[in-house]
Amino acid sequence: MPARLKRPHVVVLAALAFAVAGCSPVTGHASVESGSVKTTGPSGAASGSTAPTTTERPYMTVTPTLEITDDAAKPGTKVKFGEQAVIPVYSYYAKGLLGITLTTEAVKASDEDIESLPLKDEDKVKLRGKYFFFVHQTLVNMDGSNLSELYPPSLTPATKSGGWPGQIFGGRNASVNGCDETGSTPKDFTAKGAKHETCKIYFGVATDPITSIAYTTKPYDSAASKAVTWKK
Repeated sequence: MPARLKRPHVVVLAALAFAVAGCSPVTGHASVESGSVKTTGPSGAASGSTAPTTTERPYMTVTPTLEITDDAAKPGTKVKFGEQAVIPVYSYYAKGLLGITLTTEAVKASDEDIESLPLKDEDKVKLRGKYFFFVHQTLVNMDGSNLSELYPPSLTPATKSGGWPGQIFGGRNASVNGCDETGSTPKDFTAKGAKHETCKIYFGVATDPITSIAYTTKPYDSAASKAVTWKK
């Protein structure tokens, strides 16, 4: 079952001190649209109504098996930053194909941006003098499946030294100037070609930037020969 968002305290973990984790790449929430009731005449009696309709959520309690079709990236695929890879995903509502394009950017962490983050003071201190590594994500609905309220895929970045960058954890989206973490896809992310932009913040030192990012969620795996990887 897709994981739901939780609201723990936000903490900052230093590079190499943890295994990178993220939100489930395929979660969603119920989408319910209430019907309308119209009244006419001085008595205000209801002249007509429609019953509420609920979008079916077949994958709320069942985890589907995802297949790597001819249109999806094969295990071991490597693309450059700025190029798109297509992966199979599922929301609560449907299975589908998601196009992902990643780019990275290193920006000196300003005091203003650090103060804007929902962090404890002792955690903000750990960001002083560091660089933010922005991972910009462009998500595209490739086949018109209902991929609404889908959280961005969980990605595993690696730095030039072979380690991991630091990451900001917490129950709220972490956004600073130049990197807006928008959360899940909108409810209208159901049409073929629909696009959603989001961004993830990591941090580290300027001399050890992010040089590769892997997608390892099933039907892929953590081994390089079974993952989908973006590289410089």
